[in-house]
Amino acid sequence: MNDTLVDDLHLAIKNTAGRRHPKPERRFHRHDEYLSYGLKVSDFRSIMKVFRPRLLALSLRDRLNLAATLLGERIGELGHAGIHVVTLSVEELKPRHFTILDRMADDFRSWSHVDHFCGSVMQPLLWMYREKALAFLEGWNGSLNRWKRRGSVVTFTRKVAESGEFTAEAQRLCENLIWDKEDIVQKGVGWALKDNLRSAPEQTLPYIKNLRRRGVSSTIVLYAIRDLKGAEREAVLAVKKKLK
Repeated sequence: MNDTLVDDLHLAIKNTAGRRHPKPERRFHRHDEYLSYGLKVSDFRSIMKVFRPRLLALSLRDRLNLAATLLGERIGELGHAGIHVVTLSVEELKPRHFTILDRMADDFRSWSHVDHFCGSVMQPLLWMYREKALAFLEGWNGSLNRWKRRGSVVTFTRKVAESGEFTAEAQRLCENLIWDKEDIVQKGVGWALKDNLRSAPEQTLPYIKNLRRRGVSSTIVLYAIRDLKGAEREAVLAVKKKLK
């Protein structure tokens, strides 16, 4: 059943893409590891809508196995299809499934996989199982896998950041990554701080200034203050690195 679905999904994606071969996407990715058909988001969503009844007819176990197989194909759109399958299953997931999700993340090949997974899977799980999910993200925070490290902070963006309920946790996990060498992780840290700055400026703005004072990468700081204008922005940029 799963093999047939993988083949059918792959064929639908390939046909929609004009039967061209997947190739490295270099506009938004520095490495050649993200192979993509270049499918439009609207086309991808249309395909997944067609397959939705077949996907929902599967048991949770079969859906998770299918998702893992799709991610294991290591083609961008198939990976996103796998994440979509997990998203359809999120209300059925329990903390015992976190190990399975962790193995799936080993097959992420792009920041887009990370952001899709964190927004559609990890954020709902954080609301459902706060302490267990936080412990899971702690593990990602210290991972050797840069995609997992990015995911550990990107989970605290958008609606989670808007709630103001996780500011302390987000800041703590960001702190662990402020010296990370990976640009994609730095941007994840900056994004998390930017979104938490909206809901909790009294905690977040002094922290961002402190990062500036400590000489943290401008990638993080500039991303974090994207929403600031005028005097507020200039006040952050005026902070100088503290000399030792």
